Amino acid sequence: MSPRSPLLLALAGAALAASPAAAQRSLAIERFEAQIRVERDGAIQVTETITARFTGSWNGIYRTIPVKYRTAQGFNWTLGLALESATDASGQPLRTEAARERHYVKYKIWIPGAQDATRTIVLRYRATNGLRFFEDHDELYWNVTGDEWTCRSRPPRP
Repeated sequence: MSPRSPLLLALAGAALAASPAAAQRSLAIERFEAQIRVERDGAIQVTETITARFTGSWNGIYRTIPVKYRTAQGFNWTLGLALESATDASGQPLRTEAARERHYVKYKIWIPGAQDATRTIVLRYRATNGLRFFEDHDELYWNVTGDEWTCRSRPPRP
């Protein structure tokens, strides 16, 4: 995959703050796994498993995915995106809310018990218009982990 990929999957790990007094709070993504399957119709089925460590009191995380693309090479397209489910590690549904923010779709995911705890969430979504077709080949550029996390990507070392 090209580092100059026109299709980026961006993640934003930010908090749904429980209170303004959040000086002792931190959020670390301890594990991120993704399974990506290209369907016969060209759609992309994505399953993400994210394990987050919450220090202090949190309500959940944001998952931000870009859906509008413009490249210097003249490619302009919009990704169709549909969240199919958000569950905890045991398969219980999680409350979500979707909003558009600039060229992103931003999912707010509430995570019960996200206070001084480690929690795992599983997101399933379908993306359309994510493949690029050319005369001599087809391409899927997918930067699955993105580069827009605002929390620590690793736990602190002792």
